[in-house]
Amino acid sequence: MVPATKLHQVPKYDVCLSFAGEDRDYVEEVARHLTELGVSRFYDTDEQADLWGKNLVEHLDQIYRHDSRFCVMFVSEAYARKMWTKHERQAAFDRALVSDTEYVLPARFDDTVIPALRVGTGYIDLRHRTPRELAKMIAEKVGVEVDGPKPGWEYQLFADSVALHLGKLKDKQISHEMGYASPKREITSDTDALDYFKARSRTFDGYVNGITNLLAPGRLQWAFGPAGRPGDSDRIRHLANSFVEEYENLLDWAADLRATVVPDRFQQLYKTGAQLADQPLKQIEQFIEEFAAASERGAGDLHLNLSWDPAPVEAELKKVQTT
Repeated sequence: MVPATKLHQVPKYDVCLSFAGEDRDYVEEVARHLTELGVSRFYDTDEQADLWGKNLVEHLDQIYRHDSRFCVMFVSEAYARKMWTKHERQAAFDRALVSDTEYVLPARFDDTVIPALRVGTGYIDLRHRTPRELAKMIAEKVGVEVDGPKPGWEYQLFADSVALHLGKLKDKQISHEMGYASPKREITSDTDALDYFKARSRTFDGYVNGITNLLAPGRLQWAFGPAGRPGDSDRIRHLANSFVEEYENLLDWAADLRATVVPDRFQQLYKTGAQLADQPLKQIEQFIEEFAAASERGAGDLHLNLSWDPAPVEAELKKVQTT
């Protein structure tokens, strides 16, 4: 009599991704990079046809409890309160209870407490981790061999880091496009309104010059390294973060003018002044888009010229000073 052989089911996926819809932009990038690395993963939008008409409670329970080797749990405030993510993590934690190895891999957008996720569980902090970097870590976790840094990795890291921080500014970008800011202060004196505008104009010049100075040859060499030598990843991240901070400063500068209530004869000046940021902001956004595309080819040009037309502001300023 031949003894029975115990069969072990091979999981369908290397990893399943559990996340809230509010965090989809980041997770979608992770999913894309996982595919590039040869990691099989469950990412809901890829399987819309398969999910169509199924009992999702049962089907997702199967995926998060049985069909994956690991579950990456993207923790955030939104993740903690959503109904479907609660169902997914319950299935994942049930699996973790009977697993003899780690199964739930937490990745945090913030410090939200998740019931049943033990305090001592190791996690990845996503606040300074790009989707590409996380995807490589997941690949290593599941045992997929990851190639070392490719030529031009410095450009890719800069582009990814900029995109990571830029993603947090969507609300501010939309408000700027709308030309809207909620009133925050009121200036009733003509003299004060004029003085405040002039002071803010000097600040605008400082922000624009700050962006240009960040990309000066000396700072680029400091971060990216001299020709023929690798760059420093921490310095590149710092440079990218500083670049986005200056971009945000311009958004905030325009919003500040729009949020200031002034006497009637200064309203057009403040409106026109806020629009002064439009052209540099668009130039920065175009630069970021073109640089990201080039970085995928291992190339990049960190040369950025910012220009704007001060004539409309000067004309409005002349009107209020001569009336």
